Parts: sequence; C-alpha cells; structure tokens
Amino acid sequence: MEIIGNKVPVCKYCGKEYVENLNIPANFPDFIKQAMKYIPACDCEEKQEKKRRELEEKERQKQCLMNKVKRYRDISVIDKKFLQSTFENSNMSDKHMGMSKKYADKFILDGTAQGGILFYGGVGTGKTYASACICNQLMNNGKTVLVMNLGLYLLKIMREWAEAENDVLNYVKTCDLLVIDDLGTENISDFTREKMFNLIDTRYRANKPMIITTNLTPMEIKVKLGSRIADRLAGSCLEYEVKGESKRKFDKKAFAEWLTA
Repeated sequence: MEIIGNKVPVCKYCGKEYVENLNIPANFPDFIKQAMKYIPACDCEEKQEKKRRELEEKERQKQCLMNKVKRYRDISVIDKKFLQSTFENSNMSDKHMGMSKKYADKFILDGTAQGGILFYGGVGTGKTYASACICNQLMNNGKTVLVMNLGLYLLKIMREWAEAENDVLNYVKTCDLLVIDDLGTENISDFTREKMFNLIDTRYRANKPMIITTNLTPMEIKVKLGSRIADRLAGSCLEYEVKGESKRKFDKKAFAEWLTA
C-alpha cells in the first residue's frame, strides 16, 4: 500500500477508509512504520484473498482431473463439444434436463448418488448431452468422472489385453461417476459381451453410480446384451426414457448464407 502525503487510503472494493494502526512496534524502521500506518477497517481484502485461493484450488483440482482424463483419452468421449455442454447453456424446458440438473445438484450436496441413470430413447434426443451436463457440473465441483465409449474400450483391450483392462477397471472402481455412452452400438460377440459385463459388474460391485446412454430399450438390452448385464443395470440405475425428435439439425439456411457471403 502506498500512502501519498497524509491522505487516508480507502478500500478499493467497498470504499471504506482505512484506520490508523496503533500496534506498530516502536523499534521498527521509519519506512516500515510508514507502510503500516493504516490498516483496513473492513474484511474485503481477506474475502478477496480467500476467493482467490478457492479459485486456484478449484483450477488445480480441475487440472488434476484433466490429467487423469488424458490417461484414458483413447476410450473417452470427452471433447470440446462435450466440455461446452452445461446446464447454463441449455434449454431446461425438457423434462430429462430438469431431472438431470436435480441429480447433479443432489450428487454434489451429498458427495455421491444412491444410484445411476439409464437414459434410453431415439437417436439425437439429447441423452448424451444431458449426461455431459451432469459430468461437467460434477467435474467443476472437484468430482472425478470417467466417460467411456465401449467400442473404443473394447478396441483398446484387444490391442493391449489384460494390462489395459486391469488399468481401466481399477479406475472404474474408484472414480466418483462412470458414464458409458451409446451402449449397444458395438458388434456383439461372446468376447465383447463378457468384457462389457466385467466392466459393468466391477462398477456395480463397487456400489458407485453410473450413467448409461443407449438407443436400446431395457428389454432390447436384455435380448441383445444378455440378462446378466440387464440385471446389473436394472439393479443400479433408474430407467429414464428420453422422448422427442432428434435435436441434431443442421441449419442449411445459415450455411447457404455463409457460403454465398
């Protein structure tokens, strides 16, 4: 703090004048005494410093999380579009979005969730978008999230075998939320069905929440993926149908205007 003449400094946040500091040790040099002559009469600076430290810690936690995500980038669906999906930028009139927001808020309040969600419905209805909004709110509040594409995961373990599978399953046990996107789009064989079961069963036995998005109905999951997988999902997730027309619509008029401009 610089004091010019005898002018009493004021708080730059609330404008309140500083007060004279009556507790300066007598043996301090004059230049130190001059610098300590006045002290704030408010706690604005303390609050701002606390806010700054909280933001730094939040950014540190976010960076740690992103470093973990990088380890699983080859099986993850986290990309720029995913990270831009937030409740603040959303049309919250859709019922599944309102429910998703409540789920994320409750998750943060309680530290976890008592169960997961199976979002199912037609193509482009917003299932992945809703799960991305949940993930981003949790990650912004320090929660660890693993968002997986099963097709990419299966390719990874076919290339790297047991080491890759064990590495992923260890994180599946411990992360705060597991998300499996587009369940059921994979080519199904005995091998893929067994690996999918191992993944879902690992999370189920850890008693931690997971979110699944799929175009399959619960009955179709049972028929296509088997009763063991269907049973684990039914025993750990709320089945929620997302209805409506596809939201993946390309603005052809805007594109034409851009092209001819």
